[in-house]
Amino acid sequence: MAIYRTNYADIPQLSDRDKAYQSDQNPFESLISYKPELASFIQAIEDRKKYPVDRTLIVNVLKEQYKDITNCDLSKQNIELLRSENTFTVITAHQPVLFTGPLYYIIKIYSAINMAEKLKETHPAYDFVPVFLSGGEDHDFDEVNSCNLYGKTIEWNQDKAGSVGRMNLDGIQEAITALEDILSDKENAQKAKKWINEAYSNSASYADFTNSLVNKIFSKYGLVTLNPDHKDLKASFASVMKKELLEQSSAPLVQQTQSTIEALGYKTQAFARDINLFYLQQGSRERIELDNGKYKILNTALTFTEEEILVELDNHPERFSPNVIMRPMYQETILPNLAYIGGGGELAYWIERKSQFAEFSIFFPILIRRASAMLITSGNAKNMNKLNISVDRVFHAEDRLIADLVNAESEVDLSLAEQLQSVDNVFQSIAARAKIIDPTLEGKVLAEGNKQLKIIEHLELRLRRTVKAQQETEVNKIRKIKSSLFPNNGLQERHDNFFQYYDMYGDQLLDLMKENINAFDKNFITIEL
Repeated sequence: MAIYRTNYADIPQLSDRDKAYQSDQNPFESLISYKPELASFIQAIEDRKKYPVDRTLIVNVLKEQYKDITNCDLSKQNIELLRSENTFTVITAHQPVLFTGPLYYIIKIYSAINMAEKLKETHPAYDFVPVFLSGGEDHDFDEVNSCNLYGKTIEWNQDKAGSVGRMNLDGIQEAITALEDILSDKENAQKAKKWINEAYSNSASYADFTNSLVNKIFSKYGLVTLNPDHKDLKASFASVMKKELLEQSSAPLVQQTQSTIEALGYKTQAFARDINLFYLQQGSRERIELDNGKYKILNTALTFTEEEILVELDNHPERFSPNVIMRPMYQETILPNLAYIGGGGELAYWIERKSQFAEFSIFFPILIRRASAMLITSGNAKNMNKLNISVDRVFHAEDRLIADLVNAESEVDLSLAEQLQSVDNVFQSIAARAKIIDPTLEGKVLAEGNKQLKIIEHLELRLRRTVKAQQETEVNKIRKIKSSLFPNNGLQERHDNFFQYYDMYGDQLLDLMKENINAFDKNFITIEL
């Protein structure tokens, strides 16, 4: 086992915006409240104290959601800690992707767990609880109903619409069976299958299933999961939703910030609407629009006057759902939070929000990019060693790695650069003489020279192709390594499912990730297993 760290700037698969946020010259500093570093928490703690939350409410809701979850004593202790004014949270969140979806789902959670522990070390007078929000209201089913293991895609087929988290589990048993068929019969796989089947047996909704599974993996670290789709939590956010309905404050503020971001040379992320709320019914989640004084629920016959929609909000806050523009403010209203931990794409949404938070008098947290990591199996590590491909070089394009191999393994120097230069020199000399005799001949001579140079370049390409064919076995190994570590030419963490690697390495994998995932470390982590 070995751990490697690569500067984010050297990871070609990451966006320029993502790299910029992690750099020492962060161009977005005017759009955030705190620098994304450990030292910022001293001030953030003092500032957060000025924004009280209903701690009794959040504890009661969490206890209700944990009443049927077993073997999570540390998590339940952390829930009780939230009663104290000296306890704060660090949050990460994700949509409820099937069987935890891509690897970065797991990496996000470890980022939050380890951050909470680090904060306790540096600020022992306070307690810090890692919280995972499993959002399920504002995601299309097609975004969450599949995962990838060992090159195969597992899908959960469901024909219902509306809030994903509120869906029942019809049809998910077939997806569980497909997962079980792909996993091995080893002890690690049996443990994973048990986790999933117990989560299925004890859950009435997809949100329950997701949170139950996450708790089985992470409860020993004190992680607290929260389903924010709860009537009492929505009621505590009702005043913010009321302001959005009556004043439509968010859109112009977000749009103004987006203009600043565009001036910096980056694309904006979210489209802010006049009203950034949805209306939830059984099997549907539709936008709310104001039209000639009437609040209309799109794609339905429902309409409300101003008075009627405020009565509806007061009586049924659970029917109102914040969209991507409003959701960040929702989570910061219901939890005593200090930091949000997200991927580069998520933080791109968040940096559009600072003035909106100020308008609604809501604390704007420290924005920390989650850790990023890649897992190299022992088989891939062995082949990389044989081919002399270091971890730093494995991020290079496949064609470059193959060209490096061809050049390194060939007994003959394949480069014809010297010959190209010699031929070019000959024709330049001839052209100079021809120009003296007849100026019109110079261009013709140079054109003929270019033809000869192209012939030589083509010959060099043929030489390389011939050697490459002779080294077909090694070339195929490179392609296999690249397709394994960079599925579809993207990062492994965005594609492969956690259970593929748990199948192979079991709790050893959990321990390695726990030990090495650190969102304060601004390097890409590679774990050689």
